[in-house]
Amino acid sequence: MKERSTWKKESARDLISLGGIPFFLLVLARVYLLNIPEYFNQFVFSGTIFLILFFIFKLNLYSGMGFIVLIFTSLFYSEMTFFIFGLIAYILVIASLLYLKHDTKKVFLGILAGMVGVATGYLLA
Repeated sequence: MKERSTWKKESARDLISLGGIPFFLLVLARVYLLNIPEYFNQFVFSGTIFLILFFIFKLNLYSGMGFIVLIFTSLFYSEMTFFIFGLIAYILVIASLLYLKHDTKKVFLGILAGMVGVATGYLLA
Protein backbone atom coordinates (compact mmCIF):
# COMPACT_ATOMS: atom_id res chain seq x y z
CA MET A 1 0.00 0.00 0.00
CA LYS A 2 2.88 2.35 0.79
CA GLU A 3 4.30 1.76 -2.70
CA ARG A 4 1.04 2.93 -4.30
CA SER A 5 1.04 6.10 -2.23
CA THR A 6 4.65 6.81 -3.24
CA TRP A 7 3.75 6.31 -6.91
CA LYS A 8 0.86 8.78 -6.61
CA LYS A 9 3.03 11.42 -4.96
CA GLU A 10 5.81 11.01 -7.51
CA SER A 11 3.33 11.25 -10.39
CA ALA A 12 1.80 14.38 -8.85
CA ARG A 13 5.24 15.98 -8.47
CA ASP A 14 6.04 15.11 -12.09
CA LEU A 15 2.82 16.74 -13.27
CA ILE A 16 3.35 20.00 -11.41
CA SER A 17 6.69 20.38 -13.17
CA LEU A 18 4.63 21.41 -16.23
CA GLY A 19 4.09 24.71 -14.43
CA GLY A 20 7.68 25.11 -13.33
CA ILE A 21 10.30 27.57 -14.49
CA PRO A 22 12.48 24.97 -16.32
CA PHE A 23 9.48 23.89 -18.42
CA PHE A 24 8.52 27.52 -19.04
CA LEU A 25 12.07 28.27 -20.20
CA LEU A 26 11.99 25.23 -22.47
CA VAL A 27 8.76 26.47 -24.05
CA LEU A 28 10.22 29.97 -24.28
CA ALA A 29 13.29 28.63 -26.13
CA ARG A 30 11.02 26.77 -28.57
CA VAL A 31 8.92 29.91 -29.14
CA TYR A 32 12.09 31.93 -29.77
CA LEU A 33 13.09 29.46 -32.50
CA LEU A 34 9.80 30.14 -34.30
CA ASN A 35 11.13 33.65 -35.02
CA ILE A 36 7.78 35.32 -34.29
CA PRO A 37 8.71 38.26 -32.05
CA GLU A 38 5.12 39.07 -31.05
CA TYR A 39 4.51 35.53 -29.82
CA PHE A 40 7.86 35.43 -27.99
CA ASN A 41 7.12 38.80 -26.37
CA GLN A 42 3.75 37.56 -25.13
CA PHE A 43 5.52 34.84 -23.15
CA VAL A 44 8.26 37.16 -21.88
CA PHE A 45 5.89 39.92 -20.77
CA SER A 46 3.41 37.49 -19.23
CA GLY A 47 6.10 35.56 -17.41
CA THR A 48 7.68 38.75 -16.11
CA ILE A 49 4.39 40.19 -14.87
CA PHE A 50 3.51 36.88 -13.25
CA LEU A 51 6.90 36.58 -11.52
CA ILE A 52 6.58 40.11 -10.14
CA LEU A 53 3.14 39.21 -8.72
CA PHE A 54 4.53 35.89 -7.48
CA PHE A 55 7.30 37.55 -5.47
CA ILE A 56 5.07 40.33 -4.12
CA PHE A 57 2.12 38.17 -3.07
CA LYS A 58 3.82 34.77 -2.50
CA LEU A 59 1.50 32.93 -4.91
CA ASN A 60 1.74 29.41 -6.25
CA LEU A 61 4.28 29.39 -9.08
CA TYR A 62 3.08 26.24 -10.83
CA SER A 63 -0.57 27.17 -11.21
CA GLY A 64 0.26 30.57 -12.72
CA MET A 65 3.10 29.61 -15.06
CA GLY A 66 1.16 26.58 -16.25
CA PHE A 67 -1.79 28.81 -17.10
CA ILE A 68 0.41 31.09 -19.20
CA VAL A 69 1.82 28.14 -21.15
CA LEU A 70 -1.66 26.67 -21.66
CA ILE A 71 -3.20 29.86 -23.01
CA PHE A 72 -0.43 31.02 -25.33
CA THR A 73 0.37 27.61 -26.80
CA SER A 74 -3.36 27.04 -27.36
CA LEU A 75 -3.73 30.41 -29.07
CA PHE A 76 -0.73 29.69 -31.28
CA TYR A 77 -1.87 26.26 -32.43
CA SER A 78 -5.50 27.36 -32.65
CA GLU A 79 -6.61 23.75 -32.55
CA MET A 80 -9.43 22.59 -30.26
CA THR A 81 -7.91 19.11 -29.82
CA PHE A 82 -4.66 20.62 -28.58
CA PHE A 83 -6.51 22.99 -26.26
CA ILE A 84 -8.51 20.11 -24.74
CA PHE A 85 -5.32 18.08 -24.25
CA GLY A 86 -3.58 21.08 -22.67
CA LEU A 87 -6.57 21.84 -20.48
CA ILE A 88 -6.69 18.26 -19.20
CA ALA A 89 -2.97 18.42 -18.43
CA TYR A 90 -3.45 21.75 -16.64
CA ILE A 91 -6.37 20.42 -14.61
CA LEU A 92 -4.14 17.50 -13.59
CA VAL A 93 -1.47 20.03 -12.52
CA ILE A 94 -4.01 21.81 -10.30
CA ALA A 95 -5.32 18.49 -8.93
CA SER A 96 -1.74 17.43 -8.19
CA LEU A 97 -1.03 20.67 -6.34
CA LEU A 98 -4.11 20.12 -4.19
CA TYR A 99 -3.27 16.41 -3.70
CA LEU A 100 0.21 17.40 -2.49
CA LYS A 101 -1.46 19.79 -0.04
CA HIS A 102 -0.25 23.07 -1.51
CA ASP A 103 -2.09 26.04 -0.03
CA THR A 104 -5.43 26.12 -1.89
CA LYS A 105 -5.73 29.89 -1.66
CA LYS A 106 -2.25 30.39 -3.12
CA VAL A 107 -2.98 27.91 -5.93
CA PHE A 108 -6.08 29.81 -7.02
CA LEU A 109 -4.43 33.19 -6.56
CA GLY A 110 -1.61 31.85 -8.74
CA ILE A 111 -4.17 31.06 -11.45
CA LEU A 112 -5.58 34.56 -11.12
CA ALA A 113 -2.10 36.10 -11.36
CA GLY A 114 -1.47 33.91 -14.42
CA MET A 115 -4.61 35.38 -15.96
CA VAL A 116 -3.38 38.90 -15.22
CA GLY A 117 -0.02 37.98 -16.76
CA VAL A 118 -1.67 36.58 -19.88
CA ALA A 119 -3.91 39.62 -20.36
CA THR A 120 -1.04 42.03 -19.79
CA GLY A 121 1.39 40.11 -21.98
CA TYR A 122 -1.15 39.80 -24.77
CA LEU A 123 -1.87 43.54 -24.71
CA LEU A 124 1.78 44.62 -24.42
CA ALA A 125 2.97 42.39 -27.25
